[in-house]
Amino acid sequence: MNTNLTLSLDAHQKILKNVKGLMLGRTIILTLLLTITFPFQVSEKKYFFIPMTNNFYYFIGFFYLVTIVYALFLKKIKDLNQYAFYQIIIDHLFITVLIYFTGGKESFFPIAYIFSIIGSSMIFYKRGALLSASLSSLLYGLLLLLQLHHWINPVGQPPIYDPSQIFYSLIIYMATFYIVAFLSSVISEELKKKKKELIQKQVDYNQLETFNRNIIQSLDSGLLTIDLSGKIIFLNRTANKILNRNGEELKDTSLYDLFPKINGVIEQVRKKASAPSSDYQRYETILTNQDGRKIYLGFSISPLTGPEGSLIGQTLIFQDITKFKEMEEQMKRVDKMAAVGVLAAGMAHEIRNPLASLSGSIQMLKTELTLDDRQQHLMEITLRESERLNALITDFLLFAQPPQTHKILYPIGRILEETVDLFTHSPSFHDGIRILRPSDHEEIRASIDPDQIKQVFWNLLINAAQSISNGGEIHVQLGKGNAWGVARLPLSSQLRGKEWIKISIVDSGNGMAPEEKEKIFEPFFTTKENGTGLGLSIVHKIIENHNGVIKVESELGRGSTFTIFLPAD
Repeated sequence: MNTNLTLSLDAHQKILKNVKGLMLGRTIILTLLLTITFPFQVSEKKYFFIPMTNNFYYFIGFFYLVTIVYALFLKKIKDLNQYAFYQIIIDHLFITVLIYFTGGKESFFPIAYIFSIIGSSMIFYKRGALLSASLSSLLYGLLLLLQLHHWINPVGQPPIYDPSQIFYSLIIYMATFYIVAFLSSVISEELKKKKKELIQKQVDYNQLETFNRNIIQSLDSGLLTIDLSGKIIFLNRTANKILNRNGEELKDTSLYDLFPKINGVIEQVRKKASAPSSDYQRYETILTNQDGRKIYLGFSISPLTGPEGSLIGQTLIFQDITKFKEMEEQMKRVDKMAAVGVLAAGMAHEIRNPLASLSGSIQMLKTELTLDDRQQHLMEITLRESERLNALITDFLLFAQPPQTHKILYPIGRILEETVDLFTHSPSFHDGIRILRPSDHEEIRASIDPDQIKQVFWNLLINAAQSISNGGEIHVQLGKGNAWGVARLPLSSQLRGKEWIKISIVDSGNGMAPEEKEKIFEPFFTTKENGTGLGLSIVHKIIENHNGVIKVESELGRGSTFTIFLPAD
């Protein structure tokens, strides 16, 4: 519908342009005729191709007036083709009258019919040209016939005419009219054909441009182009989304300001591009967006060439691979935990039995022997360290072979309250710690193992208390929804789009360095002097067994936030 309307408007504009051209051509011819004849009239010469009579000037002036009337009514006319047709008919009549008043057969103005024929061919093409030639021949022949039979006598001509000359003159002009009509119609038809081809090519070009633009904009990869100086020329919609920036804002911005280390990569690409054959290369970089979040980008660079094949810039195609990096790190962590777990299980079983025998033997010796204070102190150290070693082995076994999970539908808020109450009465709690509890969320339930989830909360609270040993705040939060950036986390396809429960434990402690945060869930990694490095590893495994996700955010000097996502029942 829109295409038809556009074509209709184009056709209307075209005929309007032709009608204006017809009126302009008529005005130019009239002005040129006056310009030639007027000096001869002033110089008192009475003849220049035509007799210089007042009737000549009357007709010129009258037709000027007719042209002005045409122009005044142009905007009110709806059917421009019919309007142009009437003008051409009137032009033929005017030329015929002009020929009569300027000598009839002896007049120089039959040639003026040629201009009308050309004008008709420009507007109505071949059919218009032949119609105009036929009308010119008819009117001119009728004028000569009337003149031959003395029914009219042109001004300034004697009443004697030679029939053969009149017939010869008519044949010559008729041949001229049809030859001009044929040639002008051929040219007009060719122009019409070329114009149609040009319009069709323009339509095809616009469709192709729209098609390519839609493809580029719908790519799920970011695409941007730069010139030889590194200024950004174009970005697609995905590039704006990945970079979290406005496209207009980034245009004319240097790519080297956006990616400071990419200059060397582009130089390598240029060198490889000049080689006879080069393998496909992919590069990675880290970008800090306006929100302060670091994202990993994987991109490829290819040369951007002009129509002549010369290098005019570079094309970059890139993707946000942060999610894949997180999945890769998680898989590495799972593999490492699995390997260490198998080792820990074997060692724990081998060590626990002799350790139990050793501890029992020392306890019997302690009760049967008479020991001095020093020996008694050494016995207590031995027993205490045996107990600590047994606790470490217990953690090993819990990590390597966690107890079977027995899930029931249970309120998360109740577990949090119970765990916080236990924590406030534990040795790790002191007066410098302030706890902000969640509001009443008894209605938030999930399918969980209450004992294992309680252990998760306990370990996280102990970890938070150790990070604020000099005093601070622990904020426990609980909520439910579909948001919170869960889609960005490495989840299985079955868990995406479901409702989630979010539990956050936020402390105002010392925080962690980035290298510590990356290893926080690895077994045996600890920053505590007496820590085993298994507490958070066990937390990670329990949450994983519940089809959940645990995420940590931390900065040095600004505390840490441990966030747990559990699927709601």
